[in-house]
Amino acid sequence: MTAEEQCRPVWWTRQYVDSYVLSEEEAWQIIQSPPWKCVVAWVTRDCQPVVCEMAYVILDDKIMLTSTENRDKVKAFRRNPAIALCFQGRGMKQVTVRGRVELSNDPALVRRWAETTVDAGGLNLSGPGREQEIQRYLSPDRLVLIVHVDKIRTFDGARMFREEQQSAAGS
Repeated sequence: MTAEEQCRPVWWTRQYVDSYVLSEEEAWQIIQSPPWKCVVAWVTRDCQPVVCEMAYVILDDKIMLTSTENRDKVKAFRRNPAIALCFQGRGMKQVTVRGRVELSNDPALVRRWAETTVDAGGLNLSGPGREQEIQRYLSPDRLVLIVHVDKIRTFDGARMFREEQQSAAGS
């Protein structure tokens, strides 16, 4: 620890968090790992923020979610395709993705999304049981929400806490 770091006030690490970032590789590792849930944010017609937890999969190297035509979020994304997603990793690691959504009603893509989701669910289904689970997603109004990433922000809380502890031990 440098002399400058030893002289910092105790609140320093929680105010200046820019150095507690993950590499792009670490960020994608979190995104591409179970439990395949993230928090999704969008804005309403009158610019009010809304968030909910949603399941997602990675297909064709893109984050993809699903919903049906009648949902408020789909109506909101048709008006304004801006989206933010937050992924929580182990050890207080967090990844926030900002971008835009492309809506697709391609039946083949919807089926791929459903198959990938069912297979990633840990149920180890095969035959008729697997197909029954897949069919739960195949309503005629089902869409896939393809996320086009514009920006990724990350935070490594574990690293911040380690530095705080080291700083406290050094004082």
